[in-house]
Amino acid sequence: MIKTIGLKKSFADNHVLCGVDLHIKQGEIVAVIGPSGSGKSTFLRSLIGLERIDAGSILIEGKPLVEDGRYPSERTCQKICSGMGMVFQHFNLFPHMSVRGNLTAAPLAAKKMTLDEANTKCADLLARVGLADKIDAMPSSLSGGQKQRVAIARALMMDPAILLFDEPTSALDPELTGEVLAVMKSLTNTGITMVIVTHEMAFAREVADRVIFMDGGIVAIDDKPDAVFDAPANERLKSFLRAL
Repeated sequence: MIKTIGLKKSFADNHVLCGVDLHIKQGEIVAVIGPSGSGKSTFLRSLIGLERIDAGSILIEGKPLVEDGRYPSERTCQKICSGMGMVFQHFNLFPHMSVRGNLTAAPLAAKKMTLDEANTKCADLLARVGLADKIDAMPSSLSGGQKQRVAIARALMMDPAILLFDEPTSALDPELTGEVLAVMKSLTNTGITMVIVTHEMAFAREVADRVIFMDGGIVAIDDKPDAVFDAPANERLKSFLRAL
Protein backbone atom coordinates (compact mmCIF):
# COMPACT_ATOMS: atom_id res chain seq x y z
CA MET A 1 0.00 0.00 0.00
CA ILE A 2 2.82 2.40 0.86
CA LYS A 3 6.45 2.17 -0.19
CA THR A 4 9.08 4.83 0.38
CA ILE A 5 12.63 4.74 -0.95
CA GLY A 6 15.36 7.08 0.25
CA LEU A 7 13.13 9.98 1.28
CA LYS A 8 15.07 13.17 1.98
CA LYS A 9 13.69 16.52 3.07
CA SER A 10 15.41 19.62 4.41
CA PHE A 11 14.20 22.98 5.66
CA ALA A 12 17.13 25.31 4.97
CA ASP A 13 20.03 23.69 6.86
CA ASN A 14 17.80 21.41 8.92
CA HIS A 15 17.88 17.90 7.46
CA VAL A 16 14.58 16.42 8.65
CA LEU A 17 14.39 13.24 6.55
CA CYS A 18 17.72 11.61 5.79
CA GLY A 19 16.80 8.54 3.71
CA VAL A 20 13.57 6.91 4.88
CA ASP A 21 12.90 3.43 3.49
CA LEU A 22 9.63 1.79 4.49
CA HIS A 23 7.14 -0.74 3.13
CA ILE A 24 3.62 -0.99 4.58
CA LYS A 25 1.28 -3.75 3.48
CA GLN A 26 -2.45 -3.57 2.92
CA GLY A 27 -4.41 -3.60 6.19
CA GLU A 28 -1.34 -3.10 8.39
CA ILE A 29 -1.47 -0.80 11.38
CA VAL A 30 1.88 0.90 11.85
CA ALA A 31 2.69 3.12 14.83
CA VAL A 32 5.46 5.68 14.36
CA ILE A 33 7.22 6.82 17.52
CA GLY A 34 10.31 8.87 18.25
CA PRO A 35 11.58 12.09 19.82
CA SER A 36 10.52 15.55 18.70
CA GLY A 37 12.38 16.59 15.59
CA SER A 38 12.97 13.04 14.38
CA GLY A 39 10.95 13.60 11.19
CA LYS A 40 7.75 11.73 12.10
CA SER A 41 5.22 14.38 11.09
CA THR A 42 7.17 15.46 8.01
CA PHE A 43 7.29 11.84 6.89
CA LEU A 44 3.55 11.43 7.40
CA ARG A 45 2.71 14.67 5.59
CA SER A 46 4.92 13.67 2.66
CA LEU A 47 2.84 10.51 2.15
CA ILE A 48 -0.25 12.56 1.31
CA GLY A 49 1.53 15.34 -0.57
CA LEU A 50 1.31 18.04 2.10
CA GLU A 51 5.13 18.21 2.16
CA ARG A 52 7.16 17.82 -1.00
CA ILE A 53 10.32 15.82 -0.56
CA ASP A 54 13.69 16.78 -2.03
CA ALA A 55 14.80 13.29 -3.07
CA GLY A 56 13.54 9.73 -3.10
CA SER A 57 10.33 7.99 -4.14
CA ILE A 58 6.86 7.38 -2.68
CA LEU A 59 4.53 4.75 -4.12
CA ILE A 60 0.89 4.65 -2.99
CA GLU A 61 -0.89 1.43 -3.98
CA GLY A 62 1.86 0.92 -6.55
CA LYS A 63 1.48 4.37 -8.12
CA PRO A 64 4.35 6.86 -7.90
CA LEU A 65 3.35 10.00 -6.00
CA VAL A 66 6.96 11.07 -6.47
CA GLU A 67 9.79 9.25 -8.21
CA ASP A 68 13.44 10.16 -7.66
CA GLY A 69 12.33 13.53 -6.30
CA ARG A 70 10.16 14.34 -9.32
CA TYR A 71 6.40 14.82 -8.96
CA PRO A 72 3.81 14.28 -11.70
CA SER A 73 1.10 16.85 -12.43
CA GLU A 74 -0.96 18.26 -9.58
CA ARG A 75 -4.02 16.47 -10.93
CA THR A 76 -2.19 13.13 -10.89
CA CYS A 77 -0.98 13.74 -7.33
CA GLN A 78 -4.53 14.52 -6.22
CA LYS A 79 -5.84 11.36 -7.86
CA ILE A 80 -3.19 9.19 -6.17
CA CYS A 81 -3.90 10.79 -2.78
CA SER A 82 -7.70 10.61 -3.15
CA GLY A 83 -7.77 7.19 -1.50
CA MET A 84 -6.12 8.54 1.65
CA GLY A 85 -7.42 10.42 4.68
CA MET A 86 -5.56 12.30 7.38
CA VAL A 87 -6.42 13.28 10.94
CA PHE A 88 -4.39 16.21 12.25
CA GLN A 89 -3.14 17.13 15.69
CA HIS A 90 -5.28 20.26 15.87
CA PHE A 91 -8.49 18.91 14.26
CA ASN A 92 -8.53 21.37 11.31
CA LEU A 93 -12.32 21.61 11.27
CA PHE A 94 -13.89 24.46 9.32
CA PRO A 95 -15.09 26.79 12.11
CA HIS A 96 -17.82 28.41 9.99
CA MET A 97 -19.44 25.06 9.13
CA SER A 98 -21.58 22.80 11.29
CA VAL A 99 -20.46 19.27 12.01
CA ARG A 100 -22.69 18.13 9.15
CA GLY A 101 -21.09 20.67 6.82
CA ASN A 102 -17.59 19.57 7.79
CA LEU A 103 -18.39 15.96 6.96
CA THR A 104 -20.36 16.46 3.75
CA ALA A 105 -18.31 19.22 2.07
CA ALA A 106 -15.65 16.99 0.48
CA PRO A 107 -17.88 14.18 -0.87
CA LEU A 108 -20.32 16.73 -2.28
CA ALA A 109 -17.54 18.80 -3.88
CA ALA A 110 -16.01 15.67 -5.39
CA LYS A 111 -19.47 14.76 -6.74
CA LYS A 112 -19.10 11.25 -5.33
CA MET A 113 -22.35 11.46 -3.37
CA THR A 114 -25.75 13.01 -3.63
CA LEU A 115 -26.91 15.26 -0.80
CA ASP A 116 -29.12 12.49 0.59
CA GLU A 117 -26.29 9.96 0.44
CA ALA A 118 -23.87 12.36 2.12
CA ASN A 119 -26.34 13.19 4.90
CA THR A 120 -27.10 9.51 5.53
CA LYS A 121 -23.42 8.57 5.68
CA CYS A 122 -22.68 11.59 7.88
CA ALA A 123 -25.33 10.50 10.38
CA ASP A 124 -24.07 6.90 10.34
CA LEU A 125 -20.45 7.88 10.96
CA LEU A 126 -21.30 10.34 13.72
CA ALA A 127 -23.29 7.60 15.44
CA ARG A 128 -20.25 5.35 15.09
CA VAL A 129 -18.02 7.83 16.90
CA GLY A 130 -20.66 8.56 19.54
CA LEU A 131 -21.69 12.01 18.32
CA ALA A 132 -25.04 11.48 16.61
CA ASP A 133 -26.57 14.30 18.63
CA LYS A 134 -23.92 16.80 17.46
CA ILE A 135 -24.71 16.67 13.74
CA ASP A 136 -25.87 20.31 13.60
CA ALA A 137 -23.52 21.67 16.28
CA MET A 138 -20.80 24.18 15.47
CA PRO A 139 -17.17 23.21 16.18
CA SER A 140 -16.84 26.01 18.76
CA SER A 141 -19.38 24.23 20.97
CA LEU A 142 -17.45 20.95 21.05
CA SER A 143 -14.75 19.71 23.43
CA GLY A 144 -11.34 18.83 22.05
CA GLY A 145 -12.12 15.12 22.16
CA GLN A 146 -15.39 15.66 20.31
CA LYS A 147 -13.65 17.76 17.65
CA GLN A 148 -11.13 15.01 17.07
CA ARG A 149 -13.85 12.38 16.79
CA VAL A 150 -15.60 14.60 14.23
CA ALA A 151 -12.29 14.87 12.36
CA ILE A 152 -12.00 11.07 12.28
CA ALA A 153 -15.57 10.76 10.99
CA ARG A 154 -14.81 13.37 8.34
CA ALA A 155 -11.76 11.39 7.17
CA LEU A 156 -13.93 8.27 6.87
CA MET A 157 -16.53 10.00 4.68
CA MET A 158 -14.47 9.35 1.54
CA ASP A 159 -13.96 5.62 2.29
CA PRO A 160 -10.15 5.87 2.44
CA ALA A 161 -8.01 2.81 1.90
CA ILE A 162 -5.28 4.50 3.97
CA LEU A 163 -5.69 6.63 7.10
CA LEU A 164 -2.88 8.76 8.49
CA PHE A 165 -2.96 10.07 12.07
CA ASP A 166 -0.56 12.82 13.12
CA GLU A 167 -0.40 12.74 16.95
CA PRO A 168 -4.21 12.87 17.17
CA THR A 169 -4.33 13.05 20.98
CA SER A 170 -1.39 15.37 21.72
CA ALA A 171 -3.58 18.50 21.85
CA LEU A 172 -6.11 16.91 24.21
CA ASP A 173 -6.44 16.92 27.96
CA PRO A 174 -5.66 13.47 29.41
CA GLU A 175 -9.30 12.75 30.27
CA LEU A 176 -10.32 13.30 26.63
CA THR A 177 -7.58 11.16 25.13
CA GLY A 178 -9.30 7.87 25.93
CA GLU A 179 -12.42 8.62 23.92
CA VAL A 180 -10.38 9.35 20.79
CA LEU A 181 -8.17 6.27 21.21
CA ALA A 182 -11.30 4.14 21.62
CA VAL A 183 -12.62 5.35 18.26
CA MET A 184 -9.25 4.69 16.62
CA LYS A 185 -9.13 1.22 18.13
CA SER A 186 -12.57 0.49 16.68
CA LEU A 187 -11.14 1.06 13.19
CA THR A 188 -8.44 -1.59 13.52
CA ASN A 189 -10.68 -4.40 12.26
CA THR A 190 -11.96 -2.53 9.19
CA GLY A 191 -9.12 -3.44 6.83
CA ILE A 192 -8.02 0.20 6.50
CA THR A 193 -4.25 0.61 6.37
CA MET A 194 -3.31 2.95 9.21
CA VAL A 195 -0.12 4.89 9.94
CA ILE A 196 -0.24 6.53 13.38
CA VAL A 197 2.31 9.00 14.70
CA THR A 198 1.77 8.86 18.45
CA HIS A 199 3.23 9.31 21.92
CA GLU A 200 0.66 6.90 23.39
CA MET A 201 2.94 3.92 23.93
CA ALA A 202 0.33 1.64 25.52
CA PHE A 203 -2.00 2.27 22.59
CA ALA A 204 0.78 1.60 20.07
CA ARG A 205 1.64 -1.65 21.79
CA GLU A 206 -1.99 -2.78 21.85
CA VAL A 207 -3.13 -1.99 18.30
CA ALA A 208 -0.06 -1.85 16.04
CA ASP A 209 1.19 -4.70 13.88
CA ARG A 210 4.56 -2.93 13.68
CA VAL A 211 6.22 -0.07 15.51
CA ILE A 212 8.60 2.27 13.72
CA PHE A 213 11.10 4.21 15.81
CA MET A 214 12.41 7.25 13.98
CA ASP A 215 15.51 9.10 15.11
CA GLY A 216 17.64 11.62 13.28
CA GLY A 217 15.48 11.50 10.16
CA ILE A 218 15.75 7.76 9.55
CA VAL A 219 13.88 4.59 10.50
CA ALA A 220 16.14 3.38 13.30
CA ILE A 221 13.94 0.44 14.39
CA ASP A 222 11.14 -1.41 12.58
CA ASP A 223 9.81 -4.35 14.58
CA LYS A 224 6.89 -5.99 16.36
CA PRO A 225 5.53 -4.08 19.38
CA ASP A 226 6.74 -6.63 21.92
CA ALA A 227 10.28 -6.48 20.56
CA VAL A 228 10.31 -2.67 20.58
CA PHE A 229 8.92 -2.23 24.09
CA ASP A 230 10.23 -5.34 25.88
CA ALA A 231 13.66 -5.65 24.29
CA PRO A 232 14.66 -2.28 22.78
CA ALA A 233 17.43 -2.86 20.25
CA ASN A 234 19.56 0.24 20.80
CA GLU A 235 20.44 2.75 23.48
CA ARG A 236 18.63 5.63 21.78
CA LEU A 237 15.34 3.74 21.84
CA LYS A 238 15.96 2.70 25.46
CA SER A 239 16.55 6.29 26.57
CA PHE A 240 13.46 7.47 24.65
CA LEU A 241 11.24 4.90 26.35
CA ARG A 242 12.73 5.67 29.76
CA ALA A 243 11.94 9.37 29.30
CA LEU A 244 8.31 8.53 28.60
